[in-house]
Amino acid sequence: MRAAFRLTLRQRLLLVVLLPAALLAGAIAGLFVVRGTQAAEGALQERGLAIVSFLAPAAEYGVISGNRGTLGTLLQAVLEQRDVAAVAVYDGAGELLAVSGRPRLAAAPRIVAARSAQILDKREQRLTLAAPVLATQLVVDDLDAGYLNDPNRLPAVQAGWVYVELDTRALDNAKRAIVFTTLALTISGLALTAVLAIRLARSVTGPVRRLADAVGGVAQGRLDVSVPDDAAVAELRALQSGFNTMARAIADAQHTLQAKVDEATAQLAHQALHDPLTGLPNRRAFEQALEEAVAASRRAGDQGALCFIDLDRFKIVNDTCGHAAGDELLRRIARLIRQRVRADDLICRVGGDEFALILRGCNAEEALRIAEGLRETVAAFRFSWDDRRFSVGASVGLVRIDGGLDSASDVLVAADLACYAAKKSGRNRVIEHGHGMAAGRRQSDHESVDSRPEGIPYSRLELYGQPIVTLDGRPVLPWHEVLLRVAGSGDTVLTPGELLSRLEAGSAGLELDLWVAEQACIQLGRQIAGPDTPLGRIGLNLTRASLNHPGDYLDALTSLLHRHAVEPERVVLEFPAAVAAQCPAEAAAFVTRVRDLGCGVALEQLDGGNTTLLTLLRPNYAKVSLKTLADNYGLEAGCNVAQALCGMAAALDIHAIASEVEDELFRDMLRDYGFQYAQGLVIAPPAPLAGLTG
Repeated sequence: MRAAFRLTLRQRLLLVVLLPAALLAGAIAGLFVVRGTQAAEGALQERGLAIVSFLAPAAEYGVISGNRGTLGTLLQAVLEQRDVAAVAVYDGAGELLAVSGRPRLAAAPRIVAARSAQILDKREQRLTLAAPVLATQLVVDDLDAGYLNDPNRLPAVQAGWVYVELDTRALDNAKRAIVFTTLALTISGLALTAVLAIRLARSVTGPVRRLADAVGGVAQGRLDVSVPDDAAVAELRALQSGFNTMARAIADAQHTLQAKVDEATAQLAHQALHDPLTGLPNRRAFEQALEEAVAASRRAGDQGALCFIDLDRFKIVNDTCGHAAGDELLRRIARLIRQRVRADDLICRVGGDEFALILRGCNAEEALRIAEGLRETVAAFRFSWDDRRFSVGASVGLVRIDGGLDSASDVLVAADLACYAAKKSGRNRVIEHGHGMAAGRRQSDHESVDSRPEGIPYSRLELYGQPIVTLDGRPVLPWHEVLLRVAGSGDTVLTPGELLSRLEAGSAGLELDLWVAEQACIQLGRQIAGPDTPLGRIGLNLTRASLNHPGDYLDALTSLLHRHAVEPERVVLEFPAAVAAQCPAEAAAFVTRVRDLGCGVALEQLDGGNTTLLTLLRPNYAKVSLKTLADNYGLEAGCNVAQALCGMAAALDIHAIASEVEDELFRDMLRDYGFQYAQGLVIAPPAPLAGLTG
């Protein structure tokens, strides 16, 4: 009260006039705002209920029939209605059948609880409504009208529900418009504040309107909008500046997100057509490229070729050192092949250890040359893992793409048959498909093979002996290397390469080695007991399984020697240098036990890449094939390598044996190179072990 008495007259008059006017204007404005907002909200709710009430019977057919196309068309039409943000249809089990837009607040339990058109929720600028879809009974005109009015007639059942979300931002804007309009009218009604109200409206509503338009533009996806930073009021200028900053941030984020989406899309497209392990095109890309190559050959007469490459002895690496080693081997082989092919060629990984090479614009001679080059490159490659060295090979099936085959599948089958023939012929070779080539199933090294002892065809196995003779003429016990042969149908005798390659790493390989040892000891024991000793000494070839299980093999061999009265020094155990290089520790332990037993050790197939084994293992004999060295290094270089190997063996007091002597020229040079023993067809051919006599 004391403050009122201190007011001037002008101030009091203004107070007397403005206070009642302000109170009355406030009351009227408040009533107007409440009634207006309630009316606007009620209108939106009524329109939403009308929409779901209309949509429920309209969706009845689509829900009952499960026709998603019909439902999708219906929902799209509803979505085009004003303020409709999302619409969905659920079946009788509460499962979503169709949806249009992006529902935010859809909750299936609340939706399926609706028994009539009703409002479910209102939040996050959304008004949600739901209504049941009732399956009404079919009314036929010819039915008795009394049935239609029968109160005991089955009621309609709920076949599903419709769900609608309305965007309430327009409602909120309408409410704000009511408030602003009421405020403007109230201020206008105050005569003493008319000018101030006008100025205030101009200074406030203009920037706010521009901000609202800009916000609407952002909502419509226009991210480059901005508002002038020219408001008369500092707070509005701050709001304008803040909006502009926010709009720029949203635009930058959108551009960054779009760039990431584009990058991810490109990456997914690349991954869909490439092998993640090697980075090479995968089987899908290969099939597409093969289809194009075959079509081009038939349409334009283009020439090309397909090479189907299956790695040899890959399973040995995988089983010995684990999948990590196998994966690394595949990566290195992929890089090796990729470096050897031409720019226009396509190399793909199509399976576990299988690759396919499409040669474009390539005649038959050039294709064969490229395939042979790849085979030689893979054969010369040495893979090292955990102090072990492995050699692998490649069996290559080659087929021409020259329009002679009708389809890509025919070309692929032909290449697979040629690869099978390469495997069957001893592996590590190139076979070109011929029209008479028999069908068969190719056995990949990566596939698991039957290594059970029952898989060994004992009834078809035969043992042969090939003499190993001295070159200096001094008398020694007759020495034969025991060779395994597999008898085929009729009188043919097949080589055992395919059988050994399938059995060498499994338990059947050990079983086979022991069977050979038993049969050889039986023959040797019989002839030792007789008047002649044409065998005298035998050399037994071992598979990888015996090296991996030295205790099992040597214990059984010791028992066989005692049983058949064979002295241990009459037996020489042979194994390839390549196998020893892959497991040097196991090989060294095996040699130690063999020496303790009293048998001899021969390291066969020695070449220039594994000479360190001579120092590590110190075998009694080292077998070197001049034929193999000449094939690998050329005649002159191969002879030089052989002479160097003989010199190293002599320095270590190891006897050198020349194996696979099949040329008279080689036989005449053996002593000059430093060989003490020789073996081969020009020395003496193999003969059945049981038929050997003095």
